Amino acid sequence: MKPGFQRPETWYEGRTSLDLMRGEAWAWIGLRSGDGLHRLHSDLLVALDRLLVELRWTGVRRLALSGSGWMTGQGRHFSAGADLHEVGALDARTAEPFARRGQRIMDHLLWRGWQSLTVISGVAMGGGCDLALHGQERWAVAADGAGKGGLRLAHPAAKHGILTGFGGTVRLPEILGREGADRLFRGFETWDEGTAQQAGAVHRMAPLAHGRGTAPMLSPRWGRCHAPRPPPRGVHGR
Repeated sequence: MKPGFQRPETWYEGRTSLDLMRGEAWAWIGLRSGDGLHRLHSDLLVALDRLLVELRWTGVRRLALSGSGWMTGQGRHFSAGADLHEVGALDARTAEPFARRGQRIMDHLLWRGWQSLTVISGVAMGGGCDLALHGQERWAVAADGAGKGGLRLAHPAAKHGILTGFGGTVRLPEILGREGADRLFRGFETWDEGTAQQAGAVHRMAPLAHGRGTAPMLSPRWGRCHAPRPPPRGVHGR
């Protein structure tokens, strides 16, 4: 960290935790976990939903989401997606509430009252791929000089017949077209940062150095959105 750089605070502590930095009308959320894969457990989805509601109501207009390691320099990955043990235990009664928890997060990211940025590094798979691609603006972190830390964007769980229902089957065709979505969902391709940018999954590259002491939401390159009225209480959506 650079001297004087704002240190993230722990907003939620769990199997996957949430770190938070915020300033005037901006906020950065970082995913953090012991194994560095930042799985999207149900308790994490509930906490993230609660945090995003709070940020909306307190006037945040620029929101960035990444793995905490991109900001702190410790760790590489974005998210390996849902906990497959949890998904495998779902039944007809519990599957829909689980999917809706994820869908609420995706709807928050697409809310028109702010500009959201996802900074995608390392592994972004399954539900993590869905989360990454719901950013209104999306940056991929380039690999370092040793070739480490580059993007691995994929939806591998589909080959086992597992889809989280978080909204990827709608979002991916929207931004990639049918052919691009088929490459991930049916072709089981894994994309590096160059392939993802060429396909339209990401808008630009974010070098590793950018995240070492520089808050992305302070960059003039993004986040110049208008400040509309706050959402009505109790109403969730885009």
